[in-house]
Amino acid sequence: MIALSAMTMTVIAEWTAPFFYRSHTEQMVQMFGMQDIPEMRRQLSEGFTGAFGSALAVASFVTLLVALAVSALVSRQILRSVQRVSHASTRIAAGHYAERLPELGRDELGELTNSFNRMAEALEATEVRRRELIGTVAHELRTPLTGMRGLTEGLLDGVFRIEEAGPDIIREVRRLERLTQDLSLVTQAEAGVIPVTPRPVPLAELARGACAQFERPFSSAGLTLTLDVRREVQVLADPDRLTQVLVNLLANALRHTHQGGVTVRVKRDGQFGCVEVQDTGEGIAPNDLPHVFERFYRSDQSRARDAEESVGAGIGLTVSRHLIEAMAGEIRISSTPGVGTTLTVDLPLATASDAPRASDRKDAPS
Repeated sequence: MIALSAMTMTVIAEWTAPFFYRSHTEQMVQMFGMQDIPEMRRQLSEGFTGAFGSALAVASFVTLLVALAVSALVSRQILRSVQRVSHASTRIAAGHYAERLPELGRDELGELTNSFNRMAEALEATEVRRRELIGTVAHELRTPLTGMRGLTEGLLDGVFRIEEAGPDIIREVRRLERLTQDLSLVTQAEAGVIPVTPRPVPLAELARGACAQFERPFSSAGLTLTLDVRREVQVLADPDRLTQVLVNLLANALRHTHQGGVTVRVKRDGQFGCVEVQDTGEGIAPNDLPHVFERFYRSDQSRARDAEESVGAGIGLTVSRHLIEAMAGEIRISSTPGVGTTLTVDLPLATASDAPRASDRKDAPS
């Protein structure tokens, strides 16, 4: 490509040069009074052409050498960078997620390197959470299985009667069921296969029903649960899935609130209906806040939970986000350590066109 460019430049210069120095040759002939000597005019023209061609050839040769040297250096640098990326990719594929590339500046290669390092950091963080999940699930499985084994052996040895051990065995079985349901639910939510059927629903009524399920747990914990309906709004949502989200948010608030209480607010914000769940818990650290909706993410504080809690705390917010997004809504979080956390769910307002038609209600099964 470089040689072709040099050859093209030479040919164009040889063809166009006479047009530029012809007038200068005429001026020289006239200046020396040689108008009647055509031979002199031809020699001057050939001399200009030969000198220009020689200079152009030398310049083209030197330019070609310099271009080849620069191209070789640049190609070598690019090839070395590509080889580094290939080697690092191979190591990451083999499980070495701590692999990083050196910074290369702010050019295109530098941007590629930065993007690769960000990808590696994300993969490393995912791998860390995966290992934590495996350890957590192993612990969660081990605890009920150990209890069931002890109770079963006690039954066989005659230490327990079925009336005594039966309720405990059922409790541990339900705990295992809850764990498997949580794991299955987050997989379905991320794959987008959970059925969601939005329709006009009263947001305050759903919030009131969700709060009713937590009156006793909050009262037993010595906490207050307040519902503040600032405005009745109809939103476009799946009532069952929205109730599931509100239950997740209230359970999460109850888990992390040790004094004070939780306030649930229902209001309208522009073209959206909003429900806020605000607690007075320990709050979330700023470096943990961007990750709370990631699957199985747990802050240091939430790792200190007692063994009676399932892994749902690492799944509930992830499932809630996917469900709200499937209903064309948005879920946001804000938190201040030592003050509390507020989770806000925004859902589109229902319009007259969203209401079911009379013919649809007539055809619907009773």
